[in-house]
Amino acid sequence: MRKPFLSLLITLCFLCASLGALAVEYAPSSVLSQGRWVKIRVAQTGIYKLTFAELQKMGFANPAAVSVYGYGGWPLDEDFRQPYADDLPQAAVYKGDNYLLFYGRGPVKWSYSTSLATFVHENNPYSSYGYYFLSDTSPVKTLTKETSVTGASLQVDTYDDYFVHEKDQVSVNKSGRELFGESFSLNTGQTFPFAVPGITDDPAKISFRFIAKPTTGQALVILTAGTQPLLNASIPRSSIDDSYTKALELSRTVSWNGAKTPDVQVGITYSRNTNDLAHLDYIRLHAVRTLKMYGPYTFFRSIASVGNVTRFVLQEASANVKIWDVTNPVLPVEMETTLNGTECSFTIPASNTLREFVAVDISKTLPAPETVGVVSNQNLHALEQIDMVILTHPVFMEQAERLAALHRSESGLKVTVVTPEPVYNEFSSGTPDATAYRRLMKMFYDRSKQAGTAPRYLLLFGDGTFDNRMITSEWKNLTNLNLLLTYQSKESLNMYTYVTDDYFGFLDDSEGANLSGDKLDIGIGRFPVRTLEEAKIAVNKSIAYIENKTAGAWKNNISFVADDGDNNLHMSQANLLADYLETNHPEFLINKIYFDAYKKQSSGGKVGYPDVNARILKELKSGQMILNYTGHGSTAYWGAEGVLSQSEIKQFNYPYLPLWITATCDFARFDAVNTSAGEDVFLNPTSGGIALFTTTRVVDANPNFQINKQLINNLFVKNGGKRLSLGDIMRTTKVSLGNDLNKLNFTLIGDPALTLSYPGKEMRITEVNGQPVGSEPIQLKALDKVTVKGEVLTADRKRDTDFSGVLSPTMLDSKQTLTTLDNDKTGNPFSYTTYPNVMYTGKDSVRQGEFSFSFTVPKDISYSNNNGKLSLYAGNTQTREEAQGAFLQFKVGGTSDSAQKDTVGPEILYAYLNDSTFRDGGRVNTTPLFVAYLRDESGVNISGSSIGHDVMLVIDGLISQSYNLNSYYESVAGSEGEGRIVFPIPALEPGMHTAEFVVWDVQNNSSLHTFTFEVVEGLKPVLYKLTAGPVPARSDVTFFISHNRPEAVLDVQLYVYNMIGQLVWSYKENGSSALFSDYTIRWNLTGTNGVRLKPGIYLYRAAIRTDQSREATETKKLIILAQ
Repeated sequence: MRKPFLSLLITLCFLCASLGALAVEYAPSSVLSQGRWVKIRVAQTGIYKLTFAELQKMGFANPAAVSVYGYGGWPLDEDFRQPYADDLPQAAVYKGDNYLLFYGRGPVKWSYSTSLATFVHENNPYSSYGYYFLSDTSPVKTLTKETSVTGASLQVDTYDDYFVHEKDQVSVNKSGRELFGESFSLNTGQTFPFAVPGITDDPAKISFRFIAKPTTGQALVILTAGTQPLLNASIPRSSIDDSYTKALELSRTVSWNGAKTPDVQVGITYSRNTNDLAHLDYIRLHAVRTLKMYGPYTFFRSIASVGNVTRFVLQEASANVKIWDVTNPVLPVEMETTLNGTECSFTIPASNTLREFVAVDISKTLPAPETVGVVSNQNLHALEQIDMVILTHPVFMEQAERLAALHRSESGLKVTVVTPEPVYNEFSSGTPDATAYRRLMKMFYDRSKQAGTAPRYLLLFGDGTFDNRMITSEWKNLTNLNLLLTYQSKESLNMYTYVTDDYFGFLDDSEGANLSGDKLDIGIGRFPVRTLEEAKIAVNKSIAYIENKTAGAWKNNISFVADDGDNNLHMSQANLLADYLETNHPEFLINKIYFDAYKKQSSGGKVGYPDVNARILKELKSGQMILNYTGHGSTAYWGAEGVLSQSEIKQFNYPYLPLWITATCDFARFDAVNTSAGEDVFLNPTSGGIALFTTTRVVDANPNFQINKQLINNLFVKNGGKRLSLGDIMRTTKVSLGNDLNKLNFTLIGDPALTLSYPGKEMRITEVNGQPVGSEPIQLKALDKVTVKGEVLTADRKRDTDFSGVLSPTMLDSKQTLTTLDNDKTGNPFSYTTYPNVMYTGKDSVRQGEFSFSFTVPKDISYSNNNGKLSLYAGNTQTREEAQGAFLQFKVGGTSDSAQKDTVGPEILYAYLNDSTFRDGGRVNTTPLFVAYLRDESGVNISGSSIGHDVMLVIDGLISQSYNLNSYYESVAGSEGEGRIVFPIPALEPGMHTAEFVVWDVQNNSSLHTFTFEVVEGLKPVLYKLTAGPVPARSDVTFFISHNRPEAVLDVQLYVYNMIGQLVWSYKENGSSALFSDYTIRWNLTGTNGVRLKPGIYLYRAAIRTDQSREATETKKLIILAQ
């Protein structure tokens, strides 16, 4: 299915004034806002009949008063320079004694191409029907009559007709709007019949389009008409070797001369290997026929009539035959005719427009349209100007309204939630069409020029498909997916194919013809949800993020991940971005995770980077504000080595939600049948990410870098003192890139109105060791006791006396240059700078905007005398306000002259697996959680600057099971020198194991703790305690489940029974709880049937299990009171 490029297009149905001028005037109110409305549809263009009896069955008391509205099934013009009909125009109809007739357009658009000198067609990629509406709200509009003229310079008794054979069945690329038909892989020679009664021997034309990807040599395609050969054409192999090109096309129009019979047989033969991918797209036949009646109605036109006063002569007519001019599809005109025996004639004046006519025999049986149903009154045209539109499937309406309510209350946005069907009804004649979404947004955009308040955001609250009609084998049997339409490129065979939501944001009058150069006018995001549960997940995560329920120092962390290979291109690009942030926003702690900096390992015949995986997962667990990836990728993982697989993403259980930026291919191909890894990041119930700036198709490395660079820059821009929302960031980024096709492959998965939860206040250091800070650097020596003071600032840079809370400082040793391992032995390793070692991390208090903390500089430092870095974070425990800052005026080197002597290693207060009831030799699951509490007056050494002085956990004395825990150390607030380590041990084999835990202080004194444990596969968790509160319950209740699997993913089920054992409510979810926290589930006391439970005594039972473990259960009583 393809719409060829037309140098000049003469449309068969000329869109005159009734279909709108270039400057659209929008109705203040939709015609659908009042009265009775019934929706009907037609499968093909024709003349349709509605009897008064049928209209009465539809509920119309006076069928003679019923009118037809709409313009049918042609796809809306994407170029906003073209005419457009706003709302639903009333169509002219022919009224009989007890019926009405109307001209109905189906979903196939025909037009005449002057460049090809033949007719071309375009299938509507969104619908297999054209839709109309019936109503009795306005007086019926009937056909006007056109008088026949005299002085004909041309008489025609034949006409130009067209036929098409096309089966839209297969998408060879799973992308783009083009679908293809019969396969020639096995059946390499096929014949396609066309029944053309009345065909003349005048020259005809056959057009066809064929696609193939020859596996060896060039392929030959042979076209015949009957026994007459018309074309031998080749498709070469050499130009399609790249894996991104699925096939090459052969598109030709050839003349067919000579004698013709009504039974036209068009043959196509594909001469190449039988296993080649090869498909027919379409065959079109343009033939000349005798002008006469062929059935109850006959459409006709004459190319020769253009520019001539023309007399049309129709044979085999009767007094019952009426001639309509349907050039204007909404306002057909009845022609004045002369009947001479069975010859009907009329004459039209000269015109440069190719006019379309239909001869209708009103005495014959005519088809009736299909009734769709009654349409409720609606009025999108009367909506007030808004900031944000949420477009969603009706199934998700409640969840979309929850999000809209939050934006109204928290952001002050004017938000409206709409569903697709009303949009189609008012903006595309009821026919599904992606351009209707865009037309809705344009209405608000155009009205803002007079009414102010231009729309800012569009959230597409629903998943999509590359097959909008859902007619391919992949999609046609799938139901209840609750999808929204997608905009697919016309290109469907190579790497330049795309799906883009940007299309809905090109709102200027001149836009739509060149999407790569058009400028976004609004911010657009998508929630790729298919089920109600996924919709709840998306909204729950968005609300929790906006309400800042997980405030913490993790918001100072940003990670840049880069692929190896390609002459270090990806690492180089990621490093430029990381260094830009390091220089311009030093308050952030930048993690550089470059594949080639880690050992590439082989396992089970596969080569991978397990340590890269482990590092990324560790950083995500610690919390990242932003996770940025540069490199190769797919819908399932990153890099050729399969880093961060989809199965791992589904198992994420960290509580902190970063923004993901993925400058890679295909990571969030949301319009595929299977859910992509990028979508799983967003759809993870409690973890993953809050949003993604990500890709939906194949992308190029260098344009990727440009958009990545602009995204990073715009993420930290302030407009009027405020950060940009995600939608505004994507919009301004794409606008800055100008004419760029690659940018269309980037999309925002997430809420476009959401702003990242940046710490909003600034912090500064005022004193170090009692001395005010100035421009001179401050020396930090090994074993120095350092006291730092500072303050949290207001917007006018004064101390914020209303800010009190928790301080989290991190002191980094000086920056070093590291070099990657050159795993692939290219002789070209990559070098980069970073702060690899942490000298101190702690927690303290902020009181009325002031803070102070102390630490001892470790003995193990770099001694480089280069600058270190202090990163600061503070959270206000009352208001959830956050602050951040950095101080770079430290030089690290030398040894203190006044260090206090310490010869005692850290005190290991506790060390256990899973929970504090663990005892030496105890039984645990295959992935237990190691927890240790430490205390040392000098401080625990986590610097990593010296070999052998790291915090280590070693299992069974094996190097492969030796874990460096420096970065897992976390200070305890308000307790100097005290902290804890929480580390999830990777999967262990069943059986007995021995563990050694060693820890050092900053003066290099060590302590050792040894213990044994037994790993039991499938060991069920321990459910210590099950409670509910408040009890008795009146309006809602929260269940608290205490267990011994902190931070593990649990399958949790809750059941509530009445006292005779009937199940009245059940709930199931996957999730995790933090260390020392119960797993909680809140319930509104509403049963499975949607009705609130009656007062009384009930039983509730909890069941928990981990992957492949047995189930642990407990049952308690619950009293429910009347509200």
